[in-house]
Amino acid sequence: MLNPNVELCQMNYGKKIRILRESLSKTQTEFAYMTSISLSTLKKVEGGFSNVGISIIDKIIATPSLKEHILWLMTGTEDLNKEPKNTSKIGHIHLPFYEIYASAGDISLVEVEEKANIISFELKWLNTEIGINPNDLFLMLMEGDSMYPTLKGGSIIMINRNLCGLTDGVYVMRHDYNFLVKRLQILPGGIIKVISDNCIYEPWKIDKKLLDGGDLELIGRVVWSGQRIY
Repeated sequence: MLNPNVELCQMNYGKKIRILRESLSKTQTEFAYMTSISLSTLKKVEGGFSNVGISIIDKIIATPSLKEHILWLMTGTEDLNKEPKNTSKIGHIHLPFYEIYASAGDISLVEVEEKANIISFELKWLNTEIGINPNDLFLMLMEGDSMYPTLKGGSIIMINRNLCGLTDGVYVMRHDYNFLVKRLQILPGGIIKVISDNCIYEPWKIDKKLLDGGDLELIGRVVWSGQRIY
């Protein structure tokens, strides 16, 4: 068992757990099953919405197939400048592409596919234009017209899932099993204004406390889009 006097706040364990899981090519469902961590808890921890408690670390330590990674988990550092593990020898990065839709109009039910395809980007371009650790990026589709003209229906959007501090910007949110693309404006008192760039859609407000990974959670911030030309 882990010494309860260990200060887990000294390191970003939520991020390290995600890095460990992805290095094993495990989905959140698969990793939750193998470690006996509840899926909802794992999602909150990796998303930074819940602290990593002693019990979670103990479950990872107690998983036989993870023994060789325990030393890195407890003492290693997160070198964000290291070459991403999914970089090819010809200077390209392979980003996971989930063929599911985030709605930018009326909410529609989508079925999440946990297995992703990949799309390659030139690593030099990604570092220069996006400037975000590629291991934090993934791609998905969007539909609807509520974010027009910023984003068009049928676009591929690139999302940074490393939510380190919430600022104004365009985000993907999950509401139950639906995914929404909206512009968020941070207001005083912990209130967030949810805005559609298309003025025919009315804005609405939520309490930041509701973004807890339950019925409503932030998936990531949209940092780039590839748009269809009509």
